[in-house]
Amino acid sequence: MAQKEDMKSDSILTRQFSRRSVLKAGLVGAAGLSVAPILEACSPFSSSSGNTDRIVIGTFQDNAMVPFRDVFIKRFQTETGIKVQYNETNYDAWYQNSKNDGLHKTGAYDIYVMDDNWVPEFAAGHVIQSLDKLGFKVNPDILANGLNQGYWPPKTGAKMKAFASATPELYAIVIIDDVEILYYNKQYFDGAPKTWDDIARAAQSKSKPPSLYGWSPRGVKGNPIVQTYLPLLNSYGGNFVNQDWSPGFAGPEGLGALERLFSFIPYMPSGSAEFDTDQEVQVLLQGQCMALTEYTGLTHQVDDPSASKVSGQINMAATPSQEKSGPAIGTFICGIASGAPNPQGAKKFLEWFTSSSVQLDFAKTNGSAAVTGSALTDKTISSQFRWLPAIADAVNNSVAKPHTPDEPKLEDILGTRLNEALVQALSQKSGYRAIANAKLTQAANEVTAYLKQQGGYF
Repeated sequence: MAQKEDMKSDSILTRQFSRRSVLKAGLVGAAGLSVAPILEACSPFSSSSGNTDRIVIGTFQDNAMVPFRDVFIKRFQTETGIKVQYNETNYDAWYQNSKNDGLHKTGAYDIYVMDDNWVPEFAAGHVIQSLDKLGFKVNPDILANGLNQGYWPPKTGAKMKAFASATPELYAIVIIDDVEILYYNKQYFDGAPKTWDDIARAAQSKSKPPSLYGWSPRGVKGNPIVQTYLPLLNSYGGNFVNQDWSPGFAGPEGLGALERLFSFIPYMPSGSAEFDTDQEVQVLLQGQCMALTEYTGLTHQVDDPSASKVSGQINMAATPSQEKSGPAIGTFICGIASGAPNPQGAKKFLEWFTSSSVQLDFAKTNGSAAVTGSALTDKTISSQFRWLPAIADAVNNSVAKPHTPDEPKLEDILGTRLNEALVQALSQKSGYRAIANAKLTQAANEVTAYLKQQGGYF
């Protein structure tokens, strides 16, 4: 399963759809939006055709979607007689195409497969329809933290002022629970490490850099290093942003989390500040690293002899605790287009795919990250795919990122300063507290200034 987090890290900041446009859309409707000209997506199934016996699904390319595409769409067609057209393209093109289709109600698609990061923008801008208003029946077996990614305004966490009093509605339904989990080489641990102290003790006593590292982070600026930092920040009791939109990472919790990351410097690769997923994962699969945190896509490589020299040795668990466990979550999620030609057919498909019986079969298909508790914790399935209970545990303990169209910019600000801090700490190998304090304070000031400039937060 490839990491959509990686695909969005550089591209997401190029979006032309502004937060002010979202606010305006939420108050007066999508007609008030100003968008850059985009080539419209096309489909032989237009809204004027009146077809109710077929649906069109659009998505970005990702290996996680292969079973969905190759197995379950075919099964749905056989069971229901509803034909499905499946269109996929790269992440950037699909983001633009789906947004344009929804804003102008061109009717090219019925269902958008989205990054959950898109939900605030697409829901507030009426790019997608309220599933509640369509009468969507939510399977109560779906894990709550995955389900909650589809609400606008959010059920919990900070809310933008224009939507603070609005009742949360379900606009998108989770189809794959992608979440950060801990990967650890079991030969160096007595069991799943429960705390960051457990990781530190093992690294100190058993690592032998450069032949064996105790820990490996993603250190590239922006989204990658933020994904390394968030499970630490959350576990120390910090927040990306507080309820009042003030930065939640510049206090003692955020400082302690970053100091903890720096404490692993003697036990991690010297080039970590330039590591993204490929580099980080490589040291683990080559048997040169004891532990790291990553999204669920790595599960399909750990036992592949063509990819891993430590096949069968890597186990998984929820990310470690300090005060609590706090994995970052990033789901694959579906919305129904505002101009969908067949919204009831789309609703039927999404209800079918998220049903408990289908999700059980989805989990059985290469250990895919199902969204229901019964599928992820089924003993027979998890005996073959040992990572599924870890995914369930991680989702249940996960902490969502801020629900705002400006979230990518906030990641960029924080991730730039985190990378600078890591580069400086790797160079100095001392003075970690001062480095962490200076860079987190700088990031907090920049986040606050940006949100004040945007308006609608304070």
